[in-house]
Amino acid sequence: MNAQDLKKIKESLSANKLTEAKTDIEKFLAVPKNQKNPEAYYVKGKIYSAIAANPAERATTPDARMTALDAFKKSLEVDKNQATIFMTVDQYQPVFALYSSGFDEAANLYNAEKYEEALSTFKSTGVVGDYIYSQQWGLYKLDTTLTYYSALSAMNAKKDDEALVYFAKLADAKVAVTPEQVTSYRYLAKHYYDKKDEANMMKYIKLGRELYPNDDYLPLLELDYMRGKGDAAALNAKYEEILATSPNNYDVILDYASSLFNETHVTDASKRPADYNEKVKKIESLYLRAIEIKPDSYDARLSLGKHYYNQMLYIEEEASKIKGSKPEDVKKKADMNAEVAAIADKAIPQLEKVFGFYDTQGKLKTSERSNFKSSCSLLTYSYEKKKDKTKADFYQKKYDEADKAHG
Repeated sequence: MNAQDLKKIKESLSANKLTEAKTDIEKFLAVPKNQKNPEAYYVKGKIYSAIAANPAERATTPDARMTALDAFKKSLEVDKNQATIFMTVDQYQPVFALYSSGFDEAANLYNAEKYEEALSTFKSTGVVGDYIYSQQWGLYKLDTTLTYYSALSAMNAKKDDEALVYFAKLADAKVAVTPEQVTSYRYLAKHYYDKKDEANMMKYIKLGRELYPNDDYLPLLELDYMRGKGDAAALNAKYEEILATSPNNYDVILDYASSLFNETHVTDASKRPADYNEKVKKIESLYLRAIEIKPDSYDARLSLGKHYYNQMLYIEEEASKIKGSKPEDVKKKADMNAEVAAIADKAIPQLEKVFGFYDTQGKLKTSERSNFKSSCSLLTYSYEKKKDKTKADFYQKKYDEADKAHG
C-alpha cells in the first residue's frame, strides 16, 4: 500500500464512508513501512474521531474515542513537527471533536439516567481533555463542568468513593460557578457528617457557606450535628451565630423556634427552664420573623398558635394554685385570667389564617387535615378564654365535621 492508497482512504473519510475508511487505514498501518508515516496515524485519528461523533458508527466501535486519541499521540510521536502541521491545517478540530462529542454523548447518557455509562464516558472524555490541556492546545486544568457531571454520575450510580473524589476536586478549588454546584459542598459535608468526621464536615460546611451564604441545607446540617452533642446552650449559640450572618434564612429561623419550643414547653413542670419568660418571648419573635419572611407559611402560623396555647395552659396552671380568697389573691387570679385572654387575642388571628386556608379546600391529605383540626381545636379553646361561646361552638362544630368535610 502506498501514498495513493492513503489518498483513497482520505477520500472515503471525506465522503463519510467511515466503515470503509476504518478498514482501509487498519490495513494500511499493518504494513511495517507505513508505520513510520505520521500522516497515516493522523488520518486514523480523524477517522476514529468521526466514528466517535456518530452514534450509529460508535455503537459498533465503542472504543473509537480512545483509539483516535492514541492515533493522534502516535502521529506526534513519529514526527511531531509534521503532525503539528496536520493539526494546525485542521485547526485541531478532529482532536477537539473527541472532547465535544464525548461530552455530548455522556450528557445524553446522564439525561437518560444511564449513570454508569455516563460516568465511563465522562471519564474517557476527561482523559481527552487532560491531554489537550497538557499539550497547551486549550481547555482547562480543572474542567469544572465535566468534573461536576462526573461527580453527579458517580453519585447516582451509587459509586460514592468516586463521587467523593470528583466533588472534592471542585470544593477544594472553591468552585461555585452555578447555584447547582453547592451540591459539591453539601455532598461532602453530609458524607463526613455520616462518618462522624467533624473536622472535614466543618471544612466543607464553612467553604460552602462562604461561597453560598444563602444556602439552607449546610447550616441545618451543622445544627443537626450540634444537636446530637446534647448541649442546648451551645446549640442555641450556633443558631444565633448562623442567623447573624443569614438573618433571613427561613428554615434556620423555623428550626430554631421549634428547638426552643421543645426545650421550653415541657409536660414536667420541674424541667421547665429557669428563663421560661425570656424563652417564650424569643420563640414568639422567631415565629413572627418566619411569618414575615413567608406570610403563606401556615406551618409557622400553626406553630405560633400552639406556642400561645402552651403559654395559656401554663398561666392557667399557675392560677389554679391560688386557693386563697384574700383581695390580693382574687386580683392576682383575675390578672392571670386577663393575661390568658390577651394571649388568646394574639393566637386567634394566626390560627384563623390556618383555618381559612384549609377550610376552603375539599379533600385534605392526612397531615393537612390534622393541621386543620388542630387550628379548630385551638380556636375553640382561645374563644372560650375570650368567653365567646358562639365562636367557640362554631369552631368545635368545624372540628367535629372535619373528617367528613375534608376526608
